[in-house]
Amino acid sequence: MLRDRIRPVLAVGVALAVASGLAGCGSGDEDAATSKPKPSASTSAPATYLEVPDGVTLTEPGTALTLGQAGVVAFERRQDQVGVLSVVVERIERTSFAESFPGWNVDATTAARTPYFVRVKVTNTGDTDLGGMRLDNVLWADDGTTREAPNYYTAQQQPFCNGGPLPTAFAAGATAQLCQVYFLAPGRTLQHISFLPFGGLDAVTWSGPVGKVTKPATKKPGKKPAKKGGRPVVPRSTPSAS
Repeated sequence: MLRDRIRPVLAVGVALAVASGLAGCGSGDEDAATSKPKPSASTSAPATYLEVPDGVTLTEPGTALTLGQAGVVAFERRQDQVGVLSVVVERIERTSFAESFPGWNVDATTAARTPYFVRVKVTNTGDTDLGGMRLDNVLWADDGTTREAPNYYTAQQQPFCNGGPLPTAFAAGATAQLCQVYFLAPGRTLQHISFLPFGGLDAVTWSGPVGKVTKPATKKPGKKPAKKGGRPVVPRSTPSAS
C-alpha cells in the first residue's frame, strides 16, 4: 500500500551572469612641452555610487569586513527606487544535506554541493520601505571564482534556515535577523559574503570563521507537525569580478 507523502525535491542549475563594468577612454596625445601640470585626483572621499539620504555614509567599495562588523550598502530595488541597508554578517555555518535537509529527495548532482547557512542582521538606514524584499540581489556567497545567490524556502520546508524575505513592513529604522541558504559547487569553499555596488565597483565583503549549524528552537508540544513540500529552488550564480 502506498502512502501519500510530499517530499521537496531540490534541483540544481547554475545560470551564469557576467558582471558588467565601466571603462573610460582617453583622448589624444598632448604636446609634452606645452601641456600644463594637472592636479592629482583626490582619493580621500568615499565613492558615492547611488544617491542616498543626507547623513547616510556608504561603506567604501572594496572594503573587507569581518563577522560582526556593519557595512552600509545602497542598491536599486527597482528603477528610480534606492534602498539602503546596514548589514552585519553574524555567522557563517557549513552544513550537509544529511544534517540539515533530513527527508529531502536530493539528486546526485545536488548532493555533491555544499550547503551553507549565513545569519545576518539588517537595518533599513534609507527612506524607502523595503517590506517583503529578499536579499537575492544584495548578498552573494563567493568561493573565489563564482558568486552564488541565496535560495528560499518556507519555515516548514527548512526550519534550520529558510532565507525568508524582510518583514512585510520594513520602513526606516526597522531591523530584522535573517538566515540565507547557499549551495557551493563541489570542491569549493565559501570565502566571503559579497555585496556588489552599482556601476561595477569593487565588492564589499564579509568573512570570518565558519561554525556549526545553530539548531532552531524546539517547538512547543501540541502543535501539528508541519508538512514538507514546495517547488524546487534553483541556485543562481555569477562569475566573480576580477
